[in-house]
Amino acid sequence: MKKDGRRGKWLGYILSVLWLFSMGLSGFFFPYFTDNIEFFKIKALHIEGLKTIPSEIVVDEIKKFKNNWLFIDSTTLLKNLNSRTGNSVSSVKIDRVFSSRGVELKIFIEERKPIITVIKDDIVYFFDKNGTVFQSQYMKVAKPLVYTHDIELIKKNFSKLDMLIELTGGNLGEIYITNLNTVAYTEDGLKITMPPIFLLDKRVVEKLTNVFKVYNIDMNTKELDLNMEGLVIIRGGKVK
Repeated sequence: MKKDGRRGKWLGYILSVLWLFSMGLSGFFFPYFTDNIEFFKIKALHIEGLKTIPSEIVVDEIKKFKNNWLFIDSTTLLKNLNSRTGNSVSSVKIDRVFSSRGVELKIFIEERKPIITVIKDDIVYFFDKNGTVFQSQYMKVAKPLVYTHDIELIKKNFSKLDMLIELTGGNLGEIYITNLNTVAYTEDGLKITMPPIFLLDKRVVEKLTNVFKVYNIDMNTKELDLNMEGLVIIRGGKVK
């Protein structure tokens, strides 16, 4: 009886080892088998949603999966595309369509849309509506151009900067942001000095917009200073 028990115990060990070994082999060879079976090959690739990113980049990333639709997933593709494009892709959706020709892959790509362009040390950064920073060699810079010595300063105060640009209605051409102050220039060359971005609030910005709406500022005006509480200092020119 003891011998039968020992035999059964050892037989269980051997079967367990054989099962683990077979699973290891199947896991090792499975990708090889699927890569060489025609059914798993992508027959057609449809790419939608691209605005600036070349389609060749997407095709190149698909090829890294050996054109095997079974192993392509949206999470990995999104990660790989952002690695190639400076985090300029916000989402990827993949649909597999089974047709008479085989499996067709439809890829929907949503690029990030820049609403703010920031320049630090001659390096261009873009911010989308959610405050996500990204870089892209395929996108063109758009005004206003924001210059800063510290990109983290922009990240932490993105909502304030977004408010400034939105409430001024696109009248600003350049904005310089430091820890000491915020200086903006209109397209006409008018200089606007404001508190540091982290102290900027809606009241200050509305005070600026009211100056443009209520007062008829002379074209020779050189500067508006909004650093004084409740007061706007106008330097140069005349108020008519």
